[in-house]
Amino acid sequence: MKTMTQRSQTLLSVSNFSLATTALLMLLSIIVAYPMADHFSLPIQIVAHISTILVAALLKISYVGRCLAQYNLGLEVR
Repeated sequence: MKTMTQRSQTLLSVSNFSLATTALLMLLSIIVAYPMADHFSLPIQIVAHISTILVAALLKISYVGRCLAQYNLGLEVR
């Protein structure tokens, strides 16, 4: 059985990875949806716009998980 510290360390690692991944996905979806829209078909543009909203939600959840892990580990939460 994992201790609270081990669980918080795991949560911090997963949250940091998720933040990096969702930030890249957000950047990609914004690039496809806006400046490069002329190069993609309409269905791809629709997916890019929808994914921008969904990825933003996942990014926020990742950040909250990171803040929770930092708080539980006694680290500075920022």
